[in-house]
Amino acid sequence: MANALFKGDLAEVSFGKETGLRCDGATWTLTSTSGSTSVITVGSSAYWHTGSSTVVEMPDNALVGCVLRIEGGTNFSADNFATTRRSYYITANDTSLGTITVQPALATSASQAAGGSDNLVIDSFRTPTFEAGMSDATNSQKVKSDQFIGLLESFALPEPQIDVRKQHVVGLGRDVNVITSGRETLDGGSISLNAHTLRWMKYALGGHTAKSQGELATKTGSSNTVSAKPFNIVDAVSAATYKAEKVSNGNDVDIASVATSGTVFSGLDSLSGIATGDNVLIGAKSTSTSSDDTVLVTDSKNIFVSTNASGGVLKVVSGGEIKYASYGAISSHTIQTIADIDSGAATAALAADKTIFLLPPLAAACSVGDIRLNVGATLRALFSVGDYVQIIDSETHNIPGQDDVAPSVFKHEVRRIIATDGDFIYVEEPFMFSHAVNKCGIDRIVYSSNDARGSPNINATTKELQNGVEHTFFGHTTLPSFMIEQSYRNSDETPGGEQLLRMYSGCKVSEASLSANTEGELKLEASYQATRHYTDTNNMFSPHRMFENTANTTANRKVSGIATSGEKPYLFQDISISVFGRPVLRATEFNISVSNSTEARWYIRGYEGTTQSTDQVQRGATQMPLDITEAKREYSFTFKALVEDDRFWDELRQRKHHKNTNDITFTLTKPGSATTRESATITVEDYTIMKSDHQLPDDKGPIIADVELVVRHMKITENNPYFIM
Repeated sequence: MANALFKGDLAEVSFGKETGLRCDGATWTLTSTSGSTSVITVGSSAYWHTGSSTVVEMPDNALVGCVLRIEGGTNFSADNFATTRRSYYITANDTSLGTITVQPALATSASQAAGGSDNLVIDSFRTPTFEAGMSDATNSQKVKSDQFIGLLESFALPEPQIDVRKQHVVGLGRDVNVITSGRETLDGGSISLNAHTLRWMKYALGGHTAKSQGELATKTGSSNTVSAKPFNIVDAVSAATYKAEKVSNGNDVDIASVATSGTVFSGLDSLSGIATGDNVLIGAKSTSTSSDDTVLVTDSKNIFVSTNASGGVLKVVSGGEIKYASYGAISSHTIQTIADIDSGAATAALAADKTIFLLPPLAAACSVGDIRLNVGATLRALFSVGDYVQIIDSETHNIPGQDDVAPSVFKHEVRRIIATDGDFIYVEEPFMFSHAVNKCGIDRIVYSSNDARGSPNINATTKELQNGVEHTFFGHTTLPSFMIEQSYRNSDETPGGEQLLRMYSGCKVSEASLSANTEGELKLEASYQATRHYTDTNNMFSPHRMFENTANTTANRKVSGIATSGEKPYLFQDISISVFGRPVLRATEFNISVSNSTEARWYIRGYEGTTQSTDQVQRGATQMPLDITEAKREYSFTFKALVEDDRFWDELRQRKHHKNTNDITFTLTKPGSATTRESATITVEDYTIMKSDHQLPDDKGPIIADVELVVRHMKITENNPYFIM
């Protein structure tokens, strides 16, 4: 029957980030050990627990193949990774029982982990981000794979191929006598899409920073009221003088908080030109300046929930946008040693009668690879699951290059919050950079259906990008991993009577390219590998249906990466190209590509579990690659252009190497009538020409130069309405 078939029009595919898990001391127990296998029970106080006596928020066997380590040396000193270098791979996990099975066995006998130490850590690679609120009921398990892959023209999964070994045995005839199944390869994944964002270049290059306008206060229709309490603003201090400044034009007014909720500010309605829906920055009022210091009217502790006396970050309104500056110290009314992060921010902050908002500090430093931030219990209570946390950092990360002074980017990062617990907020995707307490500040940011509270937004009529997020992609040491959720069904019902749902984890991009010609859209293609596949064998999953239960509201579309009015791709007629220091007016096509030389790795590992047909992952994933390693990265750039002069030939014959000069740039802008729209700039640095064919055309038409260059670096900046990529 036709309606019993799995069909392409009912296929769904989405992707998600991979995020490690932790169980701090006293939240887990080593239940038993038998042979080379140990069973660990996750306690109900773990942050990825539903709160019941047993259930954890991770689907059955979704952790199979992940690597587990013990950090700490109290009851589990014999397994402490720091001193013993012992690590374990997970061969099973049970959602209902809250158990994790590992091999080899722990060296420690069955014991309760000690509070304050003996922490259990599961690496991010291969670990899908858990979904808060998931249950163990049928059709209710899920992971946070809610991201829109793109405007796909074609998509291929890294379908497994089994290495079947054939043996001919002497004396048993000419036929194959023994067949054994060996390792599984998971190559062949590919993506081809019309680029409405360049998010996949993050996964091809590895490096990524992000900076938004931060949270703002939005005027409501009620008198002197904003829609939500501004982050880090103290409730109702009668002696405090606050300042409100309209972001769009810099109009300002002195105000005072008059409600314990922190949403009513006396005098706000007196702000010149204020209207319902306008965004304002609320903070302290600067009164006088001296050198690189600025003085506040009210003591900072009476304005802000948390500040750091040893340095941090502030934000101000300048030129109709939010800008950030660093400061070296703060003492009651005086903010000292203010310096630019964004150009012009310090000048604005040092002016009298300005609004100064101090970003709260971290309670402890953040390290590379951390999946949580220690913000202290007071600030932690101001965050909710589904909010985003932004780190604005005054320190920079150097990008390798040939420059006399290495190019750098500020270490700004944005992450979605997936859990809160104690002093910590837990985030989706590990942090790429370290962050010192006195060098950064944090901000809470949220999505709204419009531009309220500083939410990024695209105006439906003019296509104006409001409160845009600035992303920078660059070559980095490691590549971020991701997971793919794919499902087939045979009816429009969700989840449907029959369903095949698979997840591919530990994926990394091996190659990617951007190309355009004079026929239409900017194309993005990528190939990727995976290290594990997972099958929902018991109809336990609730699949993501992108426009049914995932990106099903205006705000949720932004969350998933397919904002309303932002789904159109970049078009060829809105791309400008500059090569060799001059614009190329008659280019007909170009292609920029990056290859990461990735290689899947298999290792000799034992498996003692009992294999069943209902296993979501067969044989504990021991037959699948355990990781993917990156090797040398190579870029290439080719383009074709109608020849106007001899510049392309001169570049070749003179063997010019453009080192830190005449960068190749591609400027992309989305259509629209507004000045500020979605846009991107692709920069190719340190390059030399390899060939420049000027062949005689058979059709006697114009000469077309076919040019190929070897390049050393590529960097991409994009302004779009998405906090994460």
